[in-house]
Amino acid sequence: MARSLLPQHIEDRRMDVRVFNGLPAKGHPGYSQRLGRRLRTVADLYDRTTVLGHVSISPDEAYAFTDKSAPHALYDMMVISAGNTPRPGLHDHSPQFGQAFGVMAHSFAQHCHAYDLAPVISWSYDPHTLDRQTIQSEKRFHAHLVGRTRAERAAVTDKATRAGQLSLTDTRQIVEEAAVLGSLLSADTVDPDALTVLVPVPALTTPTATATAQFLLPDGWESLTTPGLHDDLAYIHRKLRRTYDEILRTCTTGTTGLWERPLIHPFDPDDISLPLRPQTRATLAHYLRALRPELLTSRRRTGRDGNPYLYPLADLAYAVTVTEQNGKVYLHLRVSLFSDLGGAGLSIIDGIIVNTRKGAGMLRDDEIAARNTFQAEYVKHIHRHPHASRVFFPGI
Repeated sequence: MARSLLPQHIEDRRMDVRVFNGLPAKGHPGYSQRLGRRLRTVADLYDRTTVLGHVSISPDEAYAFTDKSAPHALYDMMVISAGNTPRPGLHDHSPQFGQAFGVMAHSFAQHCHAYDLAPVISWSYDPHTLDRQTIQSEKRFHAHLVGRTRAERAAVTDKATRAGQLSLTDTRQIVEEAAVLGSLLSADTVDPDALTVLVPVPALTTPTATATAQFLLPDGWESLTTPGLHDDLAYIHRKLRRTYDEILRTCTTGTTGLWERPLIHPFDPDDISLPLRPQTRATLAHYLRALRPELLTSRRRTGRDGNPYLYPLADLAYAVTVTEQNGKVYLHLRVSLFSDLGGAGLSIIDGIIVNTRKGAGMLRDDEIAARNTFQAEYVKHIHRHPHASRVFFPGI
């Protein structure tokens, strides 16, 4: 029997997380995977998406509101980095971009509430995985703005199950062991006093603080408009980067290449130069020693026709989801190593981890009309936001 990647008491918590596997989302008629090719240039953005608005912040930094050919919900849209240079992370952008994005996200939440929808904002960071499925297939930073209906929320609540009731593969996809480990690592390496907006929720104290590193937004959705939020997210990224690099330096050998990843070598957990509590250090050591690198080096198991879940992502990868839960708004950061489900593909609705199944049927004409109206009214709504000048006139 394969050894669990987590100590049993933590594995039991992972298996007890409530999940919903396969929330259906219809696609636009005529959509094909060919249309989903990467948007390497701004011209590609206009050729392959419907651009609802495009605002430049500098000669090489901009954002666009776009429609999606393969939606994650009936009521959704996307904000994408639209400068000449593709920038994969929110932290790769200027504070002005980050503040503008916060205003857009807050305005979207207000718009959803007017429609009796629950807003869910998400994005992913995985710029280096190019040889398998990835949580960030489009390498430009892009955020999914999704409004969930009462019917969707009711279906999720009524049909949610424990993660342990799924197959081993589905469980890893939806509540990956690395995400639980990431929650512990974040709790130890992120200094709460260094954050100006986000308030950490102690790791493992809730199901969502088990499956993610969870942070409270103290002023609800309005917290997204606070300029310090961008600094908080950049700080957390730096801590994750340092943590990932130190683990690789101490515990692995080899490099990342085409269908190649570093292997675990013998290591002393005390040599990992990170400020970890004894429990976290022991959990990290257990995780690394339970990995089976020989599976990763088997071409039969890791080729393009093999099982992709046996081959990890190529570098630091995580997804961020901002959503409501028990009357409060939280930001969830989910670290990934094996799972290829991004921030919108693996969402959080009312505290339940939800896997969205895109392309489940085609949108009807009346649904497309309702979707178009929702998007057009959002673009109008953002003009009336108290901080709209930050978005449309960032230089003033």
